[in-house]
Amino acid sequence: MLSNRSKKKIYLILVFSFVFTIFFYFKLGSFLNSNLKSFSSSFFKNYAEMGTPLDNDQRLNLENLKKENLELKSLLQIKDSDSFSIVFTKIIFSHPSFLNKSFTVPLGSEDGITKNQLVFSSKGFLGKVAKVKPNYSEVITLENINFNLIVEVGDAKFKGILKGNGYGSQIEYIDDTSDINIGDNIYIYSPIQSNLLQKPIGKVSDMRKNSGFLYLTVASPLVFNSISYVGIVKIDQIK
Repeated sequence: MLSNRSKKKIYLILVFSFVFTIFFYFKLGSFLNSNLKSFSSSFFKNYAEMGTPLDNDQRLNLENLKKENLELKSLLQIKDSDSFSIVFTKIIFSHPSFLNKSFTVPLGSEDGITKNQLVFSSKGFLGKVAKVKPNYSEVITLENINFNLIVEVGDAKFKGILKGNGYGSQIEYIDDTSDINIGDNIYIYSPIQSNLLQKPIGKVSDMRKNSGFLYLTVASPLVFNSISYVGIVKIDQIK
């Protein structure tokens, strides 16, 4: 039979064992839970990174590629005709000058490019070739101070000269008795019959009279800085 002293020892041992077991249990659970969370966090982080591999620059490049593809698809809708052909090219440099309003393309005389050939974007008429070198050419836009082109205005096709002034475009040398109204379409004058060249390139947004002539303001042309690809009409008859 156990003495009271032995019973107390056994009791203390059982209590100590119980407390130690509880303490170890919670410590072990905490350790496992912490490591499980760490593993889960690492796993999902790596998984997320595998699922979204594009950084900001890559996403921007992807968006630019999509934009360029859309431009090319639109340009490809412009078909060659029996009278002329169209060559597509990328803009490689836009002139920073406010008054210059020009850009450079990597095609030149070796590619059949000549001065005064017309240049279009997928959104409309941009300008014409001004300078030609063997391997590149400079294109001036409608706003360029050196730009000029014979155009026709309205259904009656009154002829005038479209000029750039550095910040916009205007048409000069039309008799002030001509029946022209704000909103009338503006067309490129061309002896060649073509659906492309017969499309309006702009509209009259304002008009005034001076010394027997009308001075017509052309609605704001395209912002060429937002354009990547252009089509050049390879024809020499238009001056």
